[in-house]
Amino acid sequence: MNSKSPGGITLLLILAALSASAPMSVDMYLPAFPALAQDLMTDSGQVQLTLSAFLLGFAFAPIVWGPLSDRFGRKPILYAGLAIFVAACIGGALSASIDILIAFRFLQAVGGSAAASLARAIVRDRYDREEAARTLSLLFVVMAIAPMAAPILGGQVLVFFGWRAIFWALAGFGVMCLAITVYPLRETLPSARRTRHDVSEMAKSYGALVRNKRYLGYAFCQGLSFAGMFAYIAGSPFVVIELFGIAPELYGFLFAAHVIALMVGSFVNSRLVTRIGVDRMLAAGTIGIAVGGVLVFLAGAFVVPLAVFIGAVVVMMLFVTMIGANATAGALSEFPHMAGTASAFLGMMQFAAGAAAGALVGVFHDGTAMPLVVVMMASGLLALVVRATLLRQRPAAA
Repeated sequence: MNSKSPGGITLLLILAALSASAPMSVDMYLPAFPALAQDLMTDSGQVQLTLSAFLLGFAFAPIVWGPLSDRFGRKPILYAGLAIFVAACIGGALSASIDILIAFRFLQAVGGSAAASLARAIVRDRYDREEAARTLSLLFVVMAIAPMAAPILGGQVLVFFGWRAIFWALAGFGVMCLAITVYPLRETLPSARRTRHDVSEMAKSYGALVRNKRYLGYAFCQGLSFAGMFAYIAGSPFVVIELFGIAPELYGFLFAAHVIALMVGSFVNSRLVTRIGVDRMLAAGTIGIAVGGVLVFLAGAFVVPLAVFIGAVVVMMLFVTMIGANATAGALSEFPHMAGTASAFLGMMQFAAGAAAGALVGVFHDGTAMPLVVVMMASGLLALVVRATLLRQRPAAA
């Protein structure tokens, strides 16, 4: 542990703010989907591409950020990423067409991904395997305030100021994150522990990751759990607002139910993981998310009332952050000597899966809830299969 870094609640809040760049950027503008489509004279499929572009940027940019942070330290890379994030938010606010907005959303993700992926690396810099899982669970609890508040805030900003004001608000959030990175956050990777890898050695590091079966198992479990969540994020604005007839400014309040489920799952995991262990909690999480995915599919297939549909989604969301925290801790424990690189690849898997899930929902959009619920169910069932095949045995040190 680096004694020069803020500890306890202070560090947790800093990391939560940095990690919130993704949920704030994704969830805050969800209520604006229909209005954005109308204003930019496009359709729902094109609007959903702004989300897929963001998720793609969030998936692949950490591949560069992670190794750079292992070489130069966490803070310089955070500065660069957050500066790009703020500039792209401003560009999004000034976009005159959907194509321009899609491009700026990609750049917004490139910058924001540095903050989110390096927050996980900072946790690994400071804590061992089980304590890292506990800290990540607490981080998810605190961080969940962002996706709960963001669509509510976004809905109100939309009503009073229009969708462009949402991107100005995100730019302000980025400036705040940049300020807390300057101070009080301290560097957590001392010079003695930094790598001196060139490009070829960085490629070898990623090769070591993909050859490790347990690491891949953890990474796929995390990615698939988030795929189900991002499928819901991509498809729910049109399902809830258009199919169920909910006003855009009320969408965020319904969305809060799912975020509360994420918080509950994280809190339960933080209380149990140090006693039960990372791998057993991950097993429970994959069983739960598979059952939840089936319930979501049944709710969509039989056109149930909105309350029943929301309840089925809540069951699934209870296990998303449980899988995320334990899969992250398990994966990073395989490569503690290059946590930035390992965390970056995890971020790529997570958001690539989310981008693919969101794109599938958009491509197969047919005016019903079926594309959404099929993708959600498939994500949950595949997570269960991956854990059962790649993570059958616990590591000797667990």
